Amino acid sequence: MYYSDQDFAEKVGDKPGNIRFFKKCLRDLGLIGSRQQLSDEYLEIFKAVSDYRDENRSTWEVAMESVLPRYVDQEDTKNDREILEEILAVLKRIEQKM
Repeated sequence: MYYSDQDFAEKVGDKPGNIRFFKKCLRDLGLIGSRQQLSDEYLEIFKAVSDYRDENRSTWEVAMESVLPRYVDQEDTKNDREILEEILAVLKRIEQKM
């Protein structure tokens, strides 16, 4: 089931503004698409962020920066880095030929 920001806020018992910030952070990390709504699978992630925030008395921003990277697929990150390194190598070869 997919939720609007307001519905998700009611489901987790938080403010819609915090949900919008949560969605922005998820988008920045590539965990959701630009127009994707939140579903039940994100309830657990939001709870983890909220728990971290409460336990460490931190801001939402710090909690999201600390918790959300755990959910990013490390293989994708590694592959992106490898691709960038290959591009850099090709650019260096092109520069040498000039």
